[in-house]
Amino acid sequence: MAPIKRGVRQKKDMRTYQDRVATYLYEHDVALCVMRPGYGKTIAALTAIEELIRDKVIKHALVIAPKRVARVVWPDEIEQWKHVTKLRYTVLDGGPLQRELGLTEAALMTRDVTIVGLDVAQWLVGILAKMKAESRIFDLLVIDEISRLRNPKGERAKTLAKVADRWRMIWGLSGTLRPSSAEDLFMPARVVTKGKLWGRSFYTWRQERFYPVDYNGYQWAPLPGKEDEINAEIAPYITTVRDDEFSQPEPTIIFDRVTLPPAARRQYDSMERKLLTGAGEAVIVAANAAVATGKLAQMANGFVYDENTTGHFVHDEKREWLEDLSETATGPTILVYEYREDLEMLFNVFGSDMPYLGAGISDLTAASRITMWNEGKYPFMGLHPASGGHGLNLQHGGADMAFVSPIWSPEYWEQTIARLNRSGQKRPVVVRVCVAEHTVDEMKLSRVFDKMSAQEAFEAYLRRRQTRNRAA
Repeated sequence: MAPIKRGVRQKKDMRTYQDRVATYLYEHDVALCVMRPGYGKTIAALTAIEELIRDKVIKHALVIAPKRVARVVWPDEIEQWKHVTKLRYTVLDGGPLQRELGLTEAALMTRDVTIVGLDVAQWLVGILAKMKAESRIFDLLVIDEISRLRNPKGERAKTLAKVADRWRMIWGLSGTLRPSSAEDLFMPARVVTKGKLWGRSFYTWRQERFYPVDYNGYQWAPLPGKEDEINAEIAPYITTVRDDEFSQPEPTIIFDRVTLPPAARRQYDSMERKLLTGAGEAVIVAANAAVATGKLAQMANGFVYDENTTGHFVHDEKREWLEDLSETATGPTILVYEYREDLEMLFNVFGSDMPYLGAGISDLTAASRITMWNEGKYPFMGLHPASGGHGLNLQHGGADMAFVSPIWSPEYWEQTIARLNRSGQKRPVVVRVCVAEHTVDEMKLSRVFDKMSAQEAFEAYLRRRQTRNRAA
């Protein structure tokens, strides 16, 4: 595949709903744009920004996005679409002094768009506090993947909420605005509406609309009728895409099941039964059920960590599945892994030089690997959901993805698949998932496909386990 050329796509190439969303953003000072991953919310926002600057409504837009989305995706989109290539932009990168210089350039009207990673949001707020309220920096704030701010205790969310009043316009963009529950909506709405929708106190808001479902008050559920009320209250601020407006087919999901060999089955069952198992000469102790499920997930993948995080071999079933995959793959394939030992297994099967996106990879290396993948130069590339789960455009390099195991998070599941199954993908996306039978891999599937909470999935798994034990 040839490299993506500057300005190769025209405004007329935008989908009808992308143009409609751009118009909505143009017309609203306060907006939440909810578009499923891959639907093109970045170019919709850039189109609105370009038109607002063209019409002299604003002079500048500040974009805050997850680190790699800020450094790769937003610049790529500006370069790829002809109607926004005239936007002068800078990415605040490097050390504090280098970032501050970039922000100063924006304030002096030499940049139209300033893009910064969410990882330095607290630094950013500290610098902005020194600027006058009339600075063009405070024309428009765009927060990409605003669901990252859903934790009311998170320092980034609290910091941005405190200074939101300084901007004239704020847009929040998200593929999954409420990945877990209605509680996830408060902080994004708090920031975007500057507290005008539900006030500024999450705990007061929650107390009025939810009730605790456990003795310690760790989990809350909406009071009768309140969830519909919450949805109705936030709806006027949201623009989204109807199902009939997007024609990208749903991906094909294939579950490849493997069976634990007898010795591994005994170890696994022992961990379930007694939260204690032997692995060679080491003894692995699970302190509680939460830790145990993590240990069980490791064992389902073929290893288990001891207290020193040393991995001990349990079985080879998933490695053999990967070997089959390496021989039968019909096109470039993204390989999704969870643990360090999983990555080592990928290296063992696909070669120690297999490229991957995950912990320990610099932003420069990641950007290079994303480009190489999209140019069709990698037959296989590893991906950790936490490092590549949001925003990255990988659809140009292939249409196949394989998970070493299901993942716990429904949000990461949807976002990771959407790296391939998104606007610009020319082929049907096929996703293979390796599932170890009668293990917590099945609990993960319940989380993702049955939309269960972690507790519900755990209880369902225990019920299945008891049924199997009675049958045995």
